[in-house]
Amino acid sequence: EIGGCGMVDPNVLTNCKIDPNEYSGFAFGVGIDRIAMLLHQITDIRLLSENDVRFLEQFKSAL
Repeated sequence: EIGGCGMVDPNVLTNCKIDPNEYSGFAFGVGIDRIAMLLHQITDIRLLSENDVRFLEQFKSAL
């Protein structure tokens, strides 16, 4: 998924001192890791979070 989204839980609104009976919330985000996978033909998302220097050095020129 590149753009995840959904409704905000009423408990979150309550914790922010917003009345969930009067307001609702919609949350969304961009999966930057998925975009990186598409741009660099990475097949396993776990590679992005393992901090393997051999893998990460391939992307020096991208910075």
